[in-house]
Amino acid sequence: MSKTKIEWTEYSWNFITGCNKISPGCRNCYAETIAKRFWKDRKFTDILIDESKLDLPHHLKKPRMIFVNSMSDLFHERIPAVILNRAFDVMLQTNHTYQILTKRPERMLEHLKLTNVGLSKNIWFGVSVENQKAANERIPILLQTPAAIRWLSVEPLLEPIAFELLEGINWVVIGAESGHNRRECKIEWVEDIIDQCKQAHVPVFVKQLSIDGKVVKDISLFPKHLQIREYPKNF
Repeated sequence: MSKTKIEWTEYSWNFITGCNKISPGCRNCYAETIAKRFWKDRKFTDILIDESKLDLPHHLKKPRMIFVNSMSDLFHERIPAVILNRAFDVMLQTNHTYQILTKRPERMLEHLKLTNVGLSKNIWFGVSVENQKAANERIPILLQTPAAIRWLSVEPLLEPIAFELLEGINWVVIGAESGHNRRECKIEWVEDIIDQCKQAHVPVFVKQLSIDGKVVKDISLFPKHLQIREYPKNF
């Protein structure tokens, strides 16, 4: 368990590390960049489960916001169901808020249909939505998923997105891509998504923007109408 600089959370809980790329949003994966710096000969596609870290949330005394597996995907097909169940047991036993994000909503839906885990308000289930295709494919599956809190991570935002349905979505995070090979993210794309969320009464968190060719994370430097960092209501 470690503190993180990710603006919308406080800690990251990486009992699983490693993943593989499955969509355009994965191309410049920040987790793979970190792995290349610190993992030496281990490949990012080498998925490891460290069961000794499953108990770490119990050691945090105060309630925290925890991003589950920032260095992997909890619902990766190579993660056994028994590990998922053990992780969810820890989440249910503690008073923290857990933020889960996946690009594999089919596996998430399959697993949660067999349990009551998703009905707990301290566990937020989200999908990554980087373009229109991802939105069209992943959001309907998320909306079928039995969950008290559902959210979208629209990061990296790679093109304009028109959401067919936001009813049932509790939170939307928006962010430009970062890194040396980052792709374009126009301000007007962000503005349009914010407008869609406002019309649907969905809270929005603007994480980072591309301004004059630079990635800006300091909210005080955002245009004033984009200085928005909301969270789900009544969580």
